Parts: sequence; C-alpha cells; structure tokens
Amino acid sequence: MDNYKYKITHVGIHTVEALEPEKEELEKIGAEQVVFPTLTTENDMIESTRGSDGMIIMESDVTRAVMEASPECKVILRTGVGVDTIDIDSATDLGIAVINVPDVWIREVANHALALILACNRRLFLLDSKIRLGEWPRTIPSPVGSLHGEILGIIGFGQIGRELALRVKPLGLKILVSDPYVSDDILECYGVEKVALDDLLENSDYVSLHTPLTEETRYIINEKALKKMKPNSYVINTARGPVVDNEALAKALSENWIAGAGIDVFEQEPPKDNPLIKLDNIILTSHAAYYSDPALKALAIRCGQEVARVLTGNIPLHLVNKDVLAKLKLK
Repeated sequence: MDNYKYKITHVGIHTVEALEPEKEELEKIGAEQVVFPTLTTENDMIESTRGSDGMIIMESDVTRAVMEASPECKVILRTGVGVDTIDIDSATDLGIAVINVPDVWIREVANHALALILACNRRLFLLDSKIRLGEWPRTIPSPVGSLHGEILGIIGFGQIGRELALRVKPLGLKILVSDPYVSDDILECYGVEKVALDDLLENSDYVSLHTPLTEETRYIINEKALKKMKPNSYVINTARGPVVDNEALAKALSENWIAGAGIDVFEQEPPKDNPLIKLDNIILTSHAAYYSDPALKALAIRCGQEVARVLTGNIPLHLVNKDVLAKLKLK
C-alpha cells in the first residue's frame, strides 16, 4: 500500500478493464484497488480481503469472520440490489456501512423481464429447439396467448416492477400487483390493481418476480403457489434465485401444472444438478438481466464514488444499515 491511504478489495469481476472507472474514483481519495475473482469459501474471503478499509463485493458471502479480519473496514458495497450475501447485523455491530446499488440497471432488468415474457408468449424455446432438430413447425405449440388482453402479475412493485409495468402497458396487458409495502398513490399513478398474492397467482397469465430476498420472500413461489396458477401461465424470475423453489418449479413444468418459465436467477449459481436445465418448456439466462455496456460503466463509477463517500466521512446514497450511524459518524 505504498503511497496509498486506503485499501479497497474488489471481489468478483467481469474484466479488469471494466473496473478502471472505479479505480479512478478511488484514487481520487488515495485508495488502492485490489481485485480478486469471485471467492466461494469463507477462508478465501478472509485471506484475500484481510486488512481492507473497504470491500466491493459482486456475489461472494461476507460473514462476520471476514469482517473481523479487517478491523479497519468501514464500508462494504454490494454491486447490485440484494444484500442477502452480507451479514448485515454483524456489519452494524462492527461499525461497517453496508451499501447497495439499486438504481443503476433498473431499465436493463425490466427489459430482460419483458424479453422473457415475450419469449414465453411466443414459445420461442420450443420453436428454436424444433428447428435445431430438423423440424419446421408452421404453428406455435399451444398454449399461445394473444398477449393483449392477458394479465401480468407483478410480485414486488419497486423500481424494476414499475419500469416493467410501463413497458407492458402499451402491449395491452392488464397488470395485477402484490406488494404489501407500496402505497395506493403509486398504484394509481401506474394504473395497476393491487390484489392479494393468491388472487394474483390464480388470475395471471405471467407472474413476474421483482422482490428482494428476505425470510418473507424466500420460496414465495413454491409448490403450493404453483398449484394455484393457471395451466397456460408462466413464471418469470429476474429477482433473486431462492424466491422460487427450483425443485417445485421443475415439478410444475414436468407435470404441466403451468405452461413454462423464463428464469435468469437460480438457487445456486452457476446451477449444478438443477432439474430446470433438463426441461424444454423453459428459457434460461445466466443472471445477466442487469447487463449493458453503459450500465457496467455507470456501476463502476458509482462503486468508487460510494466507497469514497464513506471513507471521507459522508453518508452514501443507499445506506442499507442505517443503525450503523450510531457508531460510524457520517454527515
């Protein structure tokens, strides 16, 4: 750390070049950027991040032991929305600010969810596979809805859910929303109808998930929920993997309880021995809903700026554990 005031460890990368804007922001406050690929064990995290003043984490778990190996650490930034990989209570106890970045790729994720909805509606996964097998189907295998006049159910009406609603409205879908925390004013503004979760499941042609992963939302789509859905309906998940019980979804797809699914996130990533991979009535993507070249650059800049804010005594834009302010004096 010669000539550097702080050590910032970044764990999980796309390319080193993509992190250059982050490095430039950190160097403005005299911080060194140390980069590691995604680390999968606690011991690797401890040894790689030891002595950090701050951490920027893509998807690795940050436990209390990892934090205690860096007693000078003041900030941990998660490069996305979900913070379920970070021990928030321990961070607060140790005086470490936890930050997320919920607003950089809102549009990208909403676009990806819409793409999965359209792919399911047109059953592109089946047409693609049939052509690759030498077939030339002139019709689309049923069920095929009209899209206009159908119903989209959105579970979780935060920023991404709202962006998705804006995109599907012109396509003529009715939108149902299940979210106990959203106000009536917002629902009215977006022209959507708030219903109970069971009503949403029973009436929707497409069920799109946009919730964080909490104890409340874990397995919100389970076997019981899937049995409530219509046989011509689809599950779309661009949120967090464990909000959908993958085993239950595989069973529902295999036994034709529902028509199909579009899945970007999995319970375990990369998926290993996941039954969803073997099915032909599902379209799968690799936790890539967030991605665009402009968003990746914007994220790198934001990560550097947010960590710098904390290390220079300022409150970041998106502080997750606000109780930490009792120990970490920020202005």
